[in-house]
Amino acid sequence: MPSYDVVIVGASFAGLTLAHHLPRTLRVLVVDAKPAAGATVESTGLITSKTREEFRTFFDVDRYITNPITGICVVAPDFAAQFVSRVREPWIFQTDTKALVRALADALPPNVELRTATVFLGVDDPERPTRVTLQSKGRAAEEVECRFLVGADGGHSKVAQSVAGLWRNRRFLFGHEQVFFGTVHLGPDPEETISHFWFGEFSLGYGGWISPTVVDGRPAFRIGLAKLMEDRGDARRLTVAFLHELRNRGYVTVEGDIEKPDYVFGSHIPIGGCVKRIHAGNALLIGDAAGFCGAFAADGIKGSVVSGKEAAPLIERYLAGDASAPGELAARMNRRTGLIGYYRRQLLYRFVWDRMKSDRSFWAMFRIIEQERDTFLEQFCDSKDRRKSLSRVVLKPRHAGRLLRYAWSLTLDLFR
Repeated sequence: MPSYDVVIVGASFAGLTLAHHLPRTLRVLVVDAKPAAGATVESTGLITSKTREEFRTFFDVDRYITNPITGICVVAPDFAAQFVSRVREPWIFQTDTKALVRALADALPPNVELRTATVFLGVDDPERPTRVTLQSKGRAAEEVECRFLVGADGGHSKVAQSVAGLWRNRRFLFGHEQVFFGTVHLGPDPEETISHFWFGEFSLGYGGWISPTVVDGRPAFRIGLAKLMEDRGDARRLTVAFLHELRNRGYVTVEGDIEKPDYVFGSHIPIGGCVKRIHAGNALLIGDAAGFCGAFAADGIKGSVVSGKEAAPLIERYLAGDASAPGELAARMNRRTGLIGYYRRQLLYRFVWDRMKSDRSFWAMFRIIEQERDTFLEQFCDSKDRRKSLSRVVLKPRHAGRLLRYAWSLTLDLFR
């Protein structure tokens, strides 16, 4: 029976980052159900400047950046009113996400074995797994021994379901995204601007977005929206309607058939904050599996990369006899990056956003943010990378009248 020190389930940002940072003396197995690393990636692929720096300590991420983004265009529910907020240096970067994941996998050190097209089926002992059952495509199921098991397998982690004591994500958004060859025409510098649309009734839950990118050397853009889980059945239809609206208004130009995007994916985005119990015995959850997502202010990838880096020395300590070490993960992440504090603040942002049930409320918020256009993006960046709160954008005396109208609109939304 094959034997490994660490088995990692999931070969995306969290699992691959961890594999890069574990000691070279350990025998590591990474498994993923996809046919190849990066074959499908359920992420818009945006990374902030801080996440870029996290990558650069171990990987040349700049080779996979397609568009440095310096601006955000916020569009009101009528699709006409809009404002652009900018910063001098890029605040976020669009990546060629599939190529980035493939390259992370190709650069794994020699002590790491990667098996794709391989499904994690379960464990021998839910209390303390020492063997895991895997099945590779076209082969019979097999068991492998492991000293430590890591769930880096996304929001609906099967590792979390298999190991007693681990908790699971319970709340999600459903995101639907399509990638088209073509160009964006919003903002003074469209290739450096992300656009966020506040739909109101059209897409309660999060909103819609356009992000410029490059695919195979050709200009392209990513268009998507996120819905509350109970409305996920409408996601694809509304994305198509969204695209047609943008094209009819001249906001995007699509090359080729508008019915045939280059790439499509749907994903479940955890929005319930950090999972309360991510460590049990010799098992640990990282990345989205642990609720380290925080996509409200863009770049859900940061939590995956940071948790992978910080988990590595804790697993090494566990294997050396310190049984409590993996339980330090969240605290270590927060000390270094403040991410856990951000995830807590994000729950407040989510609570407020979910109270908005009408175009009227989105218009009321738009009118407030519009007044902060000169500094909005700088403050927006602060919310994740500089440990500050987004609430300071709006809670100012000069917005008192607009805040009252906003509060009244939220009150009316309670009865919708």
